[in-house]
Amino acid sequence: MKACGIIVEYNPFHNGHSYHLQLSKKQTESDCIIAVMSGNFLQRGEPAIMSKWERAKTALMGGADLIIELPYLYAVSPAPVFAQAGVRLLQALRAKTLCFGSESGNIDLFYHTISQLEKQKDLYDEAFHSYSKQGYSFPKASSLAADSLSWDSAALDLSQPNNILGMEYVKAIVNSHVPMEAHTIKRIGASFHEERMDAHQIASATAIRKTLNSSKKPCVSSIEQAVPSDTSLILSHYLKENGQFTTWDSLFPLLRYKLLATSAEELGNLYEVEEGLEYRLKETIRHADSFHSFMAALKTKRYTWTRLQRMCLHILNHISRPDAEAALKEGPPYLRILGMSDVGQCYLNAVKKQADLPVLTTLSKMQHPLIDLEKRVSAVYFGGYPQTVLTKKIKEEYSTPPLRFQKDKGLFI
Repeated sequence: MKACGIIVEYNPFHNGHSYHLQLSKKQTESDCIIAVMSGNFLQRGEPAIMSKWERAKTALMGGADLIIELPYLYAVSPAPVFAQAGVRLLQALRAKTLCFGSESGNIDLFYHTISQLEKQKDLYDEAFHSYSKQGYSFPKASSLAADSLSWDSAALDLSQPNNILGMEYVKAIVNSHVPMEAHTIKRIGASFHEERMDAHQIASATAIRKTLNSSKKPCVSSIEQAVPSDTSLILSHYLKENGQFTTWDSLFPLLRYKLLATSAEELGNLYEVEEGLEYRLKETIRHADSFHSFMAALKTKRYTWTRLQRMCLHILNHISRPDAEAALKEGPPYLRILGMSDVGQCYLNAVKKQADLPVLTTLSKMQHPLIDLEKRVSAVYFGGYPQTVLTKKIKEEYSTPPLRFQKDKGLFI
C-alpha cells in the first residue's frame, strides 16, 4: 500500500479540507491518507474549538485513513518546528508523499526556490535575522529577506501564508534526506485570512470560526454551507453535549489567574517569555477585561499576535523553557494513533514493525515526560468547562482507544 501524508489542524474540517483530501489521494495515486493532526492546541497559539477526538472523527468521515497526533510542543511552535515534526512522524510511518495546499499550486517552484535560497544562504540568513530583530513576524521576515535577494523569474511568492508553510514542509523533506516526495494543490475559494463567509462554499477556517461564534450563543446552522454535513452534525452534537466551544475567551479567566498568581521571576523561566516580557504581562493583565483587550494592549511591532498567543498557551500550561528546549531538540518520541479507517488499520498493520518510533494506542502504555505533558494540557483545555465535562474529558485523554471507522458503512465501530 502507498501512503500520502498531510499535516493538518482541522479547526474545523471544512469543504476546502475535503477538496484537499480528495485531490491529494488522486494526485499522488495513494491507497491511504495519513493525517498528522494537532491536538487540542494549535500552531497560531489558539485552542481548537473542539477536542482532538471530535476533529479526528470529522477527518475520518471526510476521507482520511489514519490520524496521528502532533504533540503539543510541536503543534504550538513556529512553522519550521511544526513542519519538521510533522514530516518526522510521516517518515516514521513510511509515507511516500506529502501533499499540502498552497497559493502557488506548482511544486517545482518550491524546489526551485529552495535551491535559490541555498545558493544565497548567508545573505538570506543575514537579512532574515535583521528583519527579525526589527520585530517582524516569521512570515514577514521570511518574505522581506527573500525579496532582498537576487531572484530569477521563477521564484515563489513568499508573501503568501500557505506558500510559506509549504516551503517549510519541502525544506524539512530536503534537509532530512527522507525518501518522501512533496506535492502541492492550489488553494481555491477564500484566502487563508479571509474573515467573511459571503457565498463561498469553500470559506477559510478563520471565517467559519468567526461566524460560528459571532453571537452570544454559537450557531452551527450559520456555517452549514461551508462544511460537510458530517462536520455540521458533530459540531452540533459537541455543542449540545458540552454547552460551548473552546475559545481563548473561555480560557481567559485561567490565564488571568495564572499571571496574577505567578511571580515575575517564575514567569521569566517559562518557554517563550523573553526579554523582560514577564513584567509587561503582569502589568497588562491587571487592566484587561477580556482576552482580546489583553492582547491588544500587549502587542507591539516586535511581538506579533501569533507569537504572543503561543507564549500565553505556554504560560497557561506552565511549560518551562529547559523542558521545552530539550524536547524540541529531540523531536517527537512516539506515534499516537487517534483514529483509523479499515484502510488505515490495514496500512498500520503492514508498516508498524518498520516504524522508527513506538506506536501508541493509549497513553497508559508508555511512560514519557511528553505524555505527562499531554495529560496536563488536555486538562487545561477543558478547564473552562463545567465540572462534569472536565472530569469526563480528563479521563478520555488517557483511556480512549483509537477511533475505528468502517468506510463502506460510514460507521464508527
